Amino acid sequence: MRRMSALAVACALLLGCATTEEGRKLASEYYNIGNAYLDLAKYDKAVEYYQNALRLDPTLVKADYNLALTYVRLQRIPDARALLERLIVDDPRNTTLLAALAWAYHTEGRDEDALAQYDTLLAAAPENQDALYNSGLILTALGRDEEALRRFQSLLSLAPDDADALFAAGSLVLGAEDTAAAIEYFGRYVSKKPDDKDAQYMLAEAHERIEEYAPALQAYDKIVALDARQSRAWFAKARLLLTVVEDPVTGLESLKKALDAGFDDAEAAQALAAAEPLLEKAKVLAMLRGKKLLPK
Repeated sequence: MRRMSALAVACALLLGCATTEEGRKLASEYYNIGNAYLDLAKYDKAVEYYQNALRLDPTLVKADYNLALTYVRLQRIPDARALLERLIVDDPRNTTLLAALAWAYHTEGRDEDALAQYDTLLAAAPENQDALYNSGLILTALGRDEEALRRFQSLLSLAPDDADALFAAGSLVLGAEDTAAAIEYFGRYVSKKPDDKDAQYMLAEAHERIEEYAPALQAYDKIVALDARQSRAWFAKARLLLTVVEDPVTGLESLKKALDAGFDDAEAAQALAAAEPLLEKAKVLAMLRGKKLLPK
């Protein structure tokens, strides 16, 4: 507190004066304190110190930039956008500023404008991985899946192990029913993040589509190993074991675990009851009726 009070007194003496060496040093102090408040998520205080730094040294561009980011976190998007647009006029190829403005537009719900900023950024720096990924997400949200996939593929050509891009690309190709590509992407993804249950589900779905039941069962096993309460995975495992893999003992055990874990998807239960062939059908129907998942 003493240090802040001393700075406040010094600032009062310097505000309104032309930037001096002493003023620049003091501006740097204010900038650093603003950064500390930013790290603590005390955004109003961060704004105060960045503004004081800029009054002392209007050329302190990094304070302008951090002030804009703080405005975004405060949801003061018009303020952030106006500040970033002004900075970009002076430095139109600054990829950091372009990325920040794109973020501001996206936060404001102006995804077309955000995408335009990322396109400008990528024209100047086509290997900018964050811009490729973020613009891919925006394109996905806009329903432009093919363009989005190309962005993620471009990113993966630069960084083959980028887990976020692998998951995003896998989701897109799975939705487009390019099953082989989905298996490739999700296979690479789960090799890096084996604890991601959502990815394991999607990988299992892709394997099931092309009747590769053994790797699908392996994926379901990994899910329930991570979380024994995953009733959907237990049920999916039971469905395969009772209809195509022909392991009724393990199938009934898995079905019981699904129901004990709270499985309540009546539509899926009725589809299983109607499956042909269905091993141990009488027992399966009794178990499903016991949980009131079949009509009377």
